Amino acid sequence: MKVRKLVFFNFIFCLFIIIGCSSAPIIKDASRLPPIVKAYKHITLYRGGPHYKDTGIYVRKGDIYSILPRVYYFRSSLSVRIGEKDVTFFPSYHNKATSTGPMYIKLQFGMFSSGTSSFSVDILLWEREDWDQIVDFLERLQEKDRENETLIYALDEAERRKKIYVAETSATKEIEETKKELEELRQERQEREEPVKGIIGKGKTAPGGEAPNAVETKEKRIKELEARLGELSSMLAQLQEMKKDLAQEREKTSHLTKALEAKEKREKELLTRLKDTSKAPPVIVIASPKDGSKVEANAIRLAGVAEDEQGIAELKIFVNDKPLGQKKDRGLRFPEKAFPKRLDFSEQVMLEQGENEIKIRAIDSDGLSSESIVCVNRIETRKNIWAVVIGINNYPHVRHLKYAVNDARMFYDYLVKDTRIPPENVALFTDQQATLSKIKSALGTDLKNKAGKEDMVIIFFAGHGATETDVMSPDGDGLEKYLLPFDAEPKDLYATALPMGEISRIFGRIRSERLIFIADCCYSGASGGRTIDIAGIRATISEAFLDRIAGGKGRVIMTASGANEVSAEVDELQHGVFSYYLVEGLRGRADADRDGLISVDEVYRYVSEQVPKATGQEQHPVKKGTVEGRLIMGIVH
Repeated sequence: MKVRKLVFFNFIFCLFIIIGCSSAPIIKDASRLPPIVKAYKHITLYRGGPHYKDTGIYVRKGDIYSILPRVYYFRSSLSVRIGEKDVTFFPSYHNKATSTGPMYIKLQFGMFSSGTSSFSVDILLWEREDWDQIVDFLERLQEKDRENETLIYALDEAERRKKIYVAETSATKEIEETKKELEELRQERQEREEPVKGIIGKGKTAPGGEAPNAVETKEKRIKELEARLGELSSMLAQLQEMKKDLAQEREKTSHLTKALEAKEKREKELLTRLKDTSKAPPVIVIASPKDGSKVEANAIRLAGVAEDEQGIAELKIFVNDKPLGQKKDRGLRFPEKAFPKRLDFSEQVMLEQGENEIKIRAIDSDGLSSESIVCVNRIETRKNIWAVVIGINNYPHVRHLKYAVNDARMFYDYLVKDTRIPPENVALFTDQQATLSKIKSALGTDLKNKAGKEDMVIIFFAGHGATETDVMSPDGDGLEKYLLPFDAEPKDLYATALPMGEISRIFGRIRSERLIFIADCCYSGASGGRTIDIAGIRATISEAFLDRIAGGKGRVIMTASGANEVSAEVDELQHGVFSYYLVEGLRGRADADRDGLISVDEVYRYVSEQVPKATGQEQHPVKKGTVEGRLIMGIVH
């Protein structure tokens, strides 16, 4: 009886410590805040309090504000409202307001039904988006409270935002300066007289009174600036991807909702155990996959956490009642003195065709066990993938290429042998097979008739691209862009080549809402690349044509290089640089999260790193368009 009373009083003592800690402010001295802090409030949220609590802070659209809960994992239980419309569920530590009005805060669900009766949040409204000063302030806070996990995570997020913001600001400024210099040089070129036909001899003066070498120097500078503009635009696109990834981290915190609900349940069980001396089994929370989900791959990543106050002694995973093969590094059993109270697990699980039951069983040091089950349905998808693969080297009327056919055959082998798409679903056209009529028939007729709305369509083209003057071009650069089939005539591209406008119309005929178009070609007219030089074309090429053909629902366009860059072939690789790293990434190198699945975003990140590195930063792949959900393009076997 005395032992039971001692345990009870120890629990009550610890409970008061938790209540005190969870209500104490993170910012100890509010009277010494730096000028970067526009407003600060310490808010305490109580069990059974108002639905929304007025923070006393007024926010304007575009303001940066930070939410710092005393207990870091309580952030996922918060909801922030600014004015009457803007509601932010699972706020980041640092947020940008999308509306104007008073700020309100509430608990998203009924926590603290037992144990902790309140917890506090520090809210900071910043004077401006100055990540140098924000990071500096958080660093000083963290130095004084090194064990505070909220400050650790908030500082990490701020440092990442600072890195992106600085890079984005620098790139934007350089783009403005580059555009200004380009505009001035182009204006000078327009003010010069029409070019004199023939060659200006040495020592003679170019039109406008300039020496030939001065004109050549300016033309060279224009090309350098155009190339740099392309690099900077690609850099900004990559920074946007990084910002998107950072925003997606907020969504991942939704898994904490389940964990917190489980924690609330755990607290109830703990109180019950104190009352009737019974013991509670471990709590298991599965972060992924979702119960009842359908997947196309033969493997998924199982991730979650098991917790128990007495320590987890063993964790077992079963797939369709068969134990998952254990490896030494999984650490699913523990010696008696090393029982962890919290065990995170992340395992690759191979799936059978159809319904799969995945069972996780946790056993604590007292021998009590609990189970959690998720069901995943693996569906057959190989027969609903359709592809057209084109590669042309030996053009009869334009400069030959070396490795476009190699690229097409490599990509075809990947689809048929690695991904195991039935050969009858993949059409391969090389050299003389890839005429204009056959390409249009394969894309506009065959794919239209075969591919359903839920099917995936992949189109791969390796060959020449070209541009032609067209004052009616909707892209704003006075140019039409073409893909060149085998029988293209450079003097009559309109009749013998495939314009981007036609490609957009062809895509409109295809019903699939998962269409991926990959082009290893270029349009700049520069020597050494997969493009042909059309006399008189010297304007900067707009990338708006990529937005034009990616404009439909579920379309993703990936090109080997920026519009004004060269798509290179390399003898050492025996391939185009982009195609080589594309397939290398699809075969596993791009699998960043090691889940056995390669998404379009993953392979784009991979080629965006490898291609510039391999070409001395002269070639930067471009991706346009989006689809709903995660678009899987490759499977690692």
